Amino acid sequence: FQTLCGMTDKEIHTYFEEPLHQIAENYGITYDEVCLRLKERYDGYRFRQNGTNLYNPFSLLNTFRSLEFGSYWFETGTPTYLVKLLKDNNFCLPDLTSEGVTAETLTDVESFKDNPIAVIYQSGYLTIKEYDEEFNIYRLGFPNKEVAEGFIKYLVPYYMPIKDSESVY
Repeated sequence: FQTLCGMTDKEIHTYFEEPLHQIAENYGITYDEVCLRLKERYDGYRFRQNGTNLYNPFSLLNTFRSLEFGSYWFETGTPTYLVKLLKDNNFCLPDLTSEGVTAETLTDVESFKDNPIAVIYQSGYLTIKEYDEEFNIYRLGFPNKEVAEGFIKYLVPYYMPIKDSESVY
């Protein structure tokens, strides 16, 4: 049932061959390069320690509709509540992807006041990257380029505000 929340490689190659070839033609790249870019940009969600990697269906379907790679997930709304949560907790951003967490942390929505990782994980900004069976600890990370780039791009101004007069642009 874990694959209900996304699309697998097999599903993409079974049902979306035509748009894959059209994207390759539009970008002047090979079919294999299209598949690699899709994997880098939209794949990577895992909901169990040994779970199947899943693609973000929203971004993937938008890519197939427009025949262009884009940052579709962040166009649906910005994570202002997450930024506030992180700032209110003085959360260290590198800890998002470096600290180990337990299964209880990932499922406990009540703990977000002290540790916002559960909410960030449940919102899809983090996913399971590794599992340490000996210590029963999960290592989290951004699922893909689309999320990593969008999250960092959106968070940086809140953590390091730069006045327009100080910007090099």
